[in-house]
Amino acid sequence: MSKGERTEEFNGGNKGIAGIGNRILDAVYPRRCPICDGILLREEKWICRGCAGKVLMITGPRCRKCSSPIKDATLEYCHDCAHTSHSYEEGFAAYPYRGFMEKSLMRYKYQGRTEYAGFYARSICLGGASFIRRMKPEVLIPVPLHPARMRKRGYNQAEILAFRLGKELKLPVDVRSVRRVKNTKAQKELGRAERRKNLEHAFCVVPGRIPYRRVLLVDDIYTTGSTVDAIASLLLERGAESVGFLVVAAGRGEG
Repeated sequence: MSKGERTEEFNGGNKGIAGIGNRILDAVYPRRCPICDGILLREEKWICRGCAGKVLMITGPRCRKCSSPIKDATLEYCHDCAHTSHSYEEGFAAYPYRGFMEKSLMRYKYQGRTEYAGFYARSICLGGASFIRRMKPEVLIPVPLHPARMRKRGYNQAEILAFRLGKELKLPVDVRSVRRVKNTKAQKELGRAERRKNLEHAFCVVPGRIPYRRVLLVDDIYTTGSTVDAIASLLLERGAESVGFLVVAAGRGEG
């Protein structure tokens, strides 16, 4: 697929009365490219033409469990998943967590660039279409933030992404069944064992059986899977039959 074709796959023209309204909003609140953070032109819906070829989805070998990119095409699983027992069934990541995408996600997560969620959701839906069909999800559940962190940041990036995905996939989004009850340290500062210990008793699920059999958790980044595992274990205990995940990007699984 050419650079121009990739751009057209993401970008589309605004037409009719809705298009006029969007152009007015764009003039007041300019939309920004999720890669370079430059202001998008009117015909550029999700990403600017100059950045369309700068980030590529994971197209080479990827782990069959966590979707992280791996170097060796003869392997089915990354080093992490080959040596770790996960509670979740399977996951999908659209991009490798490095370079432009790493910087993009940091702006999205910490600098209020919530408009990037449209591009991320479109990427996940395009790249993960077969995975999503295979998982047959009944609901999307975003990884929750602790109330203290929510007050400080002002938004939950996973929740915003989940609602964009829900709109694209025509799936309900549940933000009430799972809560974060422990204000944990930032996971990025910890090693694997410390991450799992850090998340002990960090989440809770509403009392009683949850009304879903097949769940997809939504988050921005996958690293070791500690967060997804912690929530998946609770959901499986409360009656879910299958828990998977969707993320924008995954780190290399050391395979």
